[in-house]
Amino acid sequence: MDSPDFDLQALRTLTAVVDTGGFTAAAGVLHKTQAAVSATVAGLEQVAGCRLLERSRSGCRPTPQGAVLLGYARRVLGLLAEAAQAMEAARPPETVRLGVADECLATLAAAVAGRLAARQPQAVLEVRCDLSQRLEAALWAGELDAAVVVREPGSDKGTRLWCDPLVWCLPAGSRAHEARPVPVALFAEGCRTRPMVLAALEAAGLAYREVCRASHIAGLATVAASATALAALMRRAVPSGWRELASGEAGLPTLPPCEVAVLLPPKPTVLARLMSELLVGEREGGAEIGAFAATPPSITSAPA
Repeated sequence: MDSPDFDLQALRTLTAVVDTGGFTAAAGVLHKTQAAVSATVAGLEQVAGCRLLERSRSGCRPTPQGAVLLGYARRVLGLLAEAAQAMEAARPPETVRLGVADECLATLAAAVAGRLAARQPQAVLEVRCDLSQRLEAALWAGELDAAVVVREPGSDKGTRLWCDPLVWCLPAGSRAHEARPVPVALFAEGCRTRPMVLAALEAAGLAYREVCRASHIAGLATVAASATALAALMRRAVPSGWRELASGEAGLPTLPPCEVAVLLPPKPTVLARLMSELLVGEREGGAEIGAFAATPPSITSAPA
């Protein structure tokens, strides 16, 4: 005797009818018509070769044979749910490759990582910290899903996150700003704030000497502190415990502001777009950032 070929959808329907107590209620749970539920149960009874449900005014309850099948149906459906969970757990985590200019890392990394974990718990955030020029090249080369960069003056690439002034700063207790020529610690060639700082010094006719050039704030701050030098950083990137000089203090020139934007590749992934949304949300959620936001965001992709 061949074993009955029980349909999974029919077993789900039988379980729903018993759990809800009737065909009408089961139809609502299954998002089907009552007629469709009745037809499915009738077909299951035909395959089983016996009556599975006793119908009465008080509802539906399984017959002895129906109760046996119901027990197996629950086990089968439970195993299927367990298999789906196991497969989901075994899925390789998706990775979001985010490039962040060093000056922006402290402002964004922790907040965005937390938001990504809440929205996409299985995703892995891979952060690359580098000069903006290198990050853009990596983005166009397909090595990054999104990049937060300092824009070149006059550029409208990407979605602006904030505008922050460049300020002169130095370790607490240091008097390097009074020395002549002025000892300065600058970012390395390729940093977009470097030419801004040098142009301001040249325009002011102020003698200076470069004592350090570094690609990361940590290196720049360490050398500046030990060599007693000034640094020019975005206000939000000034190291803790350092002092920001007042405008015009010690004859130093006022520095221009910097614009920071998020860029996406020509064909952004779903996670890349999510990352952009989180970054823009972080901008809009910060009161100090909102004060600089002059125009609503509009995502601009890189050239093909």
